[in-house]
Amino acid sequence: MDFWSLMVKKDDFILSFVENMRRSLFYIANPQIRRIKHRIETMPKEGLKKDLYIILNGPSLQTQDLTPLQGKCTMFVNRGFMHPLYKMLQPKYHIFVDNKMLKGIWPVSWLDEIWSLSSNTKIILPIEWMNNPLFSTYKNKIYWLTQKLPFYNLGVSGSCFAFAIQHQFENIYFTGFDANGIGYEMIKSADSHFYGNDKELEGKSTKQFAIDLLMHSRHLHDLNRLAIYCQKRNIKIINLTNGGLLDMFPRERILPIIQ
Repeated sequence: MDFWSLMVKKDDFILSFVENMRRSLFYIANPQIRRIKHRIETMPKEGLKKDLYIILNGPSLQTQDLTPLQGKCTMFVNRGFMHPLYKMLQPKYHIFVDNKMLKGIWPVSWLDEIWSLSSNTKIILPIEWMNNPLFSTYKNKIYWLTQKLPFYNLGVSGSCFAFAIQHQFENIYFTGFDANGIGYEMIKSADSHFYGNDKELEGKSTKQFAIDLLMHSRHLHDLNRLAIYCQKRNIKIINLTNGGLLDMFPRERILPIIQ
């Protein structure tokens, strides 16, 4: 094993240890949530004999026609409700896992905005947020995400994949996953998302970019690990993104390109 491979393995071990300790301590301190987690995980699987289309927020969405997904089982994330076709597509699911919502950077009122556009959309939040007062009025309307993959740098995309795998969807398609947003943030030459750039990410120092680049490296590494994990278990994840960096998942071209 060469030096850099050894360094990556070292990080795998440290992150796995820290994350497992954090989760164990959380459930020890919250036995009620642990019981709810168990109850959710024993419920019937929602994805049996169904396909799921995960719509992430990369700028490539501007080049793809999503209208063929009308009537399909779709999942959006974060600011995805700003997509002009969101109301038409009436997504089945919408996920938030970023702590920006807990910190008030993203308003909780976004949940109401989503339901005003698509009243039957199931909003998914991490079960760790269940007792947060921010969500007290929404508690009975939210689906609590319990499943996590054994990879810790996948962000909201990882939560989408975890949910899809937990619920045994037959084919898991995704698009809008360009995986090059940090490059756009650094050189400021293009938008990092289909709706532009996140204002809260502007004005970063080189010190913060050093951290972001490390996290991005881990992100790509864990995506490769996820691809191997899925291959061994015959889990089908298919990339529909127009372009982007991701080469670890098979690609299909089923969404028309906007000229």
